[in-house]
Amino acid sequence: MKIAVVGGSGFIGKQLVRSLCHEGHEVKILDIRADERDVPSGATISQCDIGNYDEARNAIRGSEAVFHLVGTVLNVARKNPHLAVELDCIGLANVLEACVKEKVSKVMYASSFYVYDGLSADIAVSEKDQPGILSAEMFGAVKMMGEKLVYEYSRIHKLEYVVLRFGPAYGPDPRCTSVIYDFLKAGLQGLPLVVWGSGSRKNQYTYVNDIASASTSALRYSNEVFNIISPQQLSLRDTAEALSRDHGFKAQYDLSKPEGPSLPYISASKAIKELAWKPTTLSEGVDETIKAIQSHALKEHVVARTS
Repeated sequence: MKIAVVGGSGFIGKQLVRSLCHEGHEVKILDIRADERDVPSGATISQCDIGNYDEARNAIRGSEAVFHLVGTVLNVARKNPHLAVELDCIGLANVLEACVKEKVSKVMYASSFYVYDGLSADIAVSEKDQPGILSAEMFGAVKMMGEKLVYEYSRIHKLEYVVLRFGPAYGPDPRCTSVIYDFLKAGLQGLPLVVWGSGSRKNQYTYVNDIASASTSALRYSNEVFNIISPQQLSLRDTAEALSRDHGFKAQYDLSKPEGPSLPYISASKAIKELAWKPTTLSEGVDETIKAIQSHALKEHVVARTS
């Protein structure tokens, strides 16, 4: 299948492109920065600013399906709501309109577990649950608006879709914004893992390769929603203590810093059953991430010594 991955040079996009190419798809990476380094065999890359409708339409022409991964991250959305709306809503609307005009049959939309923000941390939720937009943080709100746009384009234009609600992703990439990557980077440098508050906030940290493989498997579905999130929920305290126990790191608690609230437990049962998805445990994902970080550091050291 000819697939365009909008935002394919990003942290998750990079792994998704590799997964799609491994399955034999013909992949075109579309990104605002067209860096040809590390583009896997079977993929090409083109520069594209989805804020420009004509540019987006030209870029996706000839594609049979589009993965839309472009958007802000949590902290950026908090600080810059204008950019969040511009990227996560207007940019997506441009891509959806382009899909209709270019007769692309399916869009795969990267949403977020933050659409469940505002629901009680004491409950469990599935794909059928969603809070009101006013109770969510800006990041969750623009993701909900993105989903609404996808549903409306499907209703009006019969555009097929799959909504993928990604969990908090971690993995071996400096662009990763997860606390897991920050912990590992600090620990490997001999620095303490600084936990804000008592560390009671719970999360379901999801290995980036798992997100890529599940998203690739979801291509065969139409008009579905999947929670692509690890079923393993841990508090930040338990996470830091496990890393300390297993890897010799030292956890440190800063009680002067506020910790955010927990979200509800988010079920991954649908993805596990229907996509035959086997999520990696945090322990396994951390081991793989550490190996990759150390391998990358070794390569940089060798290059520095020989240059």
